[in-house]
Amino acid sequence: MGETNTALSAIELDDAGRRELAAALARLERGRGLIVRLADLVGGAVGMAGRFGLRKIGMNRQVQGKFSGIAQAALARAYDVAIIGLDRSPPERAGLTQLAVIASGATSGMAGLAGFLPDATFTTLAIMREIARIAAAQGEDLSTDDARRACLEVFAFRSAADEDESELGYFSARLVFQGRPFTMLLSEVAARYGVVLGEKFSLQAVPIAGAVAGAALNGAFLAHYRNLALAHFTIRRLERLHGRDIVRAATDAIANPVPDAAFSAA
Repeated sequence: MGETNTALSAIELDDAGRRELAAALARLERGRGLIVRLADLVGGAVGMAGRFGLRKIGMNRQVQGKFSGIAQAALARAYDVAIIGLDRSPPERAGLTQLAVIASGATSGMAGLAGFLPDATFTTLAIMREIARIAAAQGEDLSTDDARRACLEVFAFRSAADEDESELGYFSARLVFQGRPFTMLLSEVAARYGVVLGEKFSLQAVPIAGAVAGAALNGAFLAHYRNLALAHFTIRRLERLHGRDIVRAATDAIANPVPDAAFSAA
């Protein structure tokens, strides 16, 4: 009996680890339906016009391809620039990022199409810097290719119309990305992130309300990817500490809890 208990404890996450994992999975769950929530955030007629714009962009592959190109250009060098001086950046300065991206979104909303490209580039860089900051805080070595890839992957999680995806879709996405050459990974992440940029543009391109929409969307974008990064790098840290298989088993147990009645019946 004692040997059985020891064996079970060896394949289970401890209580602290389970709490951290459950919180990370909850963050992933809150990442669902980003664009629909953003349309509601912008509100009323703006939200309705935004949803109409989403349908139009979704039907036009050529236009969506342009947004994927914008995403790839923005992501290609974002990591190298984002980590410059990050180890010397005081923690209190991180809050300024929120104000900066909101201001960028407001400017972009007023400028229309002409302002979208610089806004997308700047906002992507700012988000990448926040992702890298979180990665470092969770014990990632930002000088490694593995950390670079992990930061890039955040832009692909919950990045499309994925309302029906469970938190287990996160692990599936990571499995898809695993082992891919960096150029292929960049291309795939850019395609997913490009969908978000296209949706973002359609929401903030509504006449008159563009500046307000751009500011609100950028603030929500930063919060969204920060949330995903916290979940992603918490899970990666737990995997380094306990092993990937143990974390996956604990994820399954959290996602599919066994009712107490099952134990009493046994």
